[in-house]
Amino acid sequence: MRKLLTAAAMPLAIALAYAPAAQAFPDKNIKFLIPYGPGGGFDVTVRKLAPLMENILAAQGKKIQVVPTNMPGGSGRKAASYLAKARPDGHTIMIFNMPGHGLGVITGKKVGYDFEKFTILGRVGHGTYVVVTAKKSGLKSIKDIMALKRPIKVPDQGPGSTARMASLIVWETLGVKAEHIGGYKSSTDYATAVLRGDGDLTLLAAGSAARYNARGDYNIVAHFSPKPRFEGAVNGKMLGHPDLEKVTLDRIVAGPPKMKPEVTKAVSDLLLKAASDKSYIDWAEKTGNPADPLDAAGAKKEIDEGFKFFAKFKDVIARSK
Repeated sequence: MRKLLTAAAMPLAIALAYAPAAQAFPDKNIKFLIPYGPGGGFDVTVRKLAPLMENILAAQGKKIQVVPTNMPGGSGRKAASYLAKARPDGHTIMIFNMPGHGLGVITGKKVGYDFEKFTILGRVGHGTYVVVTAKKSGLKSIKDIMALKRPIKVPDQGPGSTARMASLIVWETLGVKAEHIGGYKSSTDYATAVLRGDGDLTLLAAGSAARYNARGDYNIVAHFSPKPRFEGAVNGKMLGHPDLEKVTLDRIVAGPPKMKPEVTKAVSDLLLKAASDKSYIDWAEKTGNPADPLDAAGAKKEIDEGFKFFAKFKDVIARSK
């Protein structure tokens, strides 16, 4: 009889063991890592979401701060490596630049962390890419770029960034030789580098390009979207390469490896509710980087499909230095 009672009590004991973790989260401030410097699209996205997450928690009677924390370095690898070692209690999360942070999965290269071990929490943004040149450069179209009798120079964050991957695929597809100049901490930095003349052009998320071009300093010569939103910009279909519309970026949020299911659900639900808030949806649409929020399962599916597409170019991506 004692054995039977013990066996019957086990499920209840397990449930009670998990319950405190679910009830406790969050019991301290949440650090929201941004793997790039201030001012870029990922930075402003986190800073828009953080107060919305705080409001949701406040309505639950929890006075918790969500602290945006910039940690640039190594094309986003520094922050990802930090997250990989963080406590899996839901109090440290990070916005990922996908598929850039999936470089190791796509190419088999060692990047200092295993992306597939992170706990996927959701998607908070889905963007398309544009090609920008400086007005003073005289490069007013893709045709002008393709007519250059030398390799183009492209400033970016470096190997492993989604912008670098996108650039490699675009210029490989169009048959244009490119020399990439890495080391910039954010899209703000390498967009400014184009204005200085450090390079000929770069690729930017559409929303970032719209913000940076408020004064009309750039030519936006291509927008890889089924419906280009910039006057005079061509897309992949117009260039005879419709697959270029698959060159996109996803703003994925993930936590450390081995997060408990109940904590994962709590963070994922909080994130999805914030990313579905009308003020955030409207803001994201206005900036040209639609939110298109997804829960953890939906985000995982998008990641896997993205990996399949980018893997077609793994040799080109692997050669990037």
